[in-house]
Amino acid sequence: MNKLVVVCLVGMIGLSSCNRQAGAIFGKKRDKLEVVDPEFEYMSAKAKFRFDHEDKNVSATANFRIKKDSIIWISISGFGFEGARVLIDTENVRILDKLKKQYYEYTFEELSKEYDFDFNFQMIQSVILGNLVEPYNRQRVEKKDNYFTYTASKGVYLFHNYIGAQSMKLEKVQVFDEGSRNTISVNYSDFILVDSQIFPNEILAVIDYEAETKPNTEISISYNKMVIEDGPISFPYSVPSKYEKK
Repeated sequence: MNKLVVVCLVGMIGLSSCNRQAGAIFGKKRDKLEVVDPEFEYMSAKAKFRFDHEDKNVSATANFRIKKDSIIWISISGFGFEGARVLIDTENVRILDKLKKQYYEYTFEELSKEYDFDFNFQMIQSVILGNLVEPYNRQRVEKKDNYFTYTASKGVYLFHNYIGAQSMKLEKVQVFDEGSRNTISVNYSDFILVDSQIFPNEILAVIDYEAETKPNTEISISYNKMVIEDGPISFPYSVPSKYEKK
């Protein structure tokens, strides 16, 4: 499993048998913005994801386990074999490449420097769950057609947010880096209900690089199972002694 594939999944990146489609839970358009992020302590999920960048086209299955605001664990498999395992906490990102018998360890500062984007735990968690990355100020929110929109800034980044007037969920966010001029666009759709909490079923992320010589990267995630767990779950991660650090 190529390291770039795993890192992009991490960056851009509760569906049990009792899930219901959002059409059954969203009412009419509203005039007041009231965004509510899902509440849970532990959850697990299974999804299909696709990665496209230059000549790299990867389709795989990803299993997620999350302890909210603390740990994200991802296992990536293809053709029935686990190819990579990822463990993210509030300080570090660890990647285990089982195909090449290699492993990688980054602080968020190192990861941000290598990929020219400000990665942090809350941003990754927000992308995976469809939450707002930056909070909104009520005085700056505008109502346009079917969306509430607002722009927030953090350092050199501008976050353009589009919240559905019916769903009251983030449906699109564009993150613009004023330094590199790169843009990440993430679209959320096909919302579903899991144990009274609302999650996006489909996520599509596109990284648009300003440099003409660097082609865009596209990542799609389609969840097919998510469970809000009743109690603690495990996050297994260990590096075999024969693996080489890269």
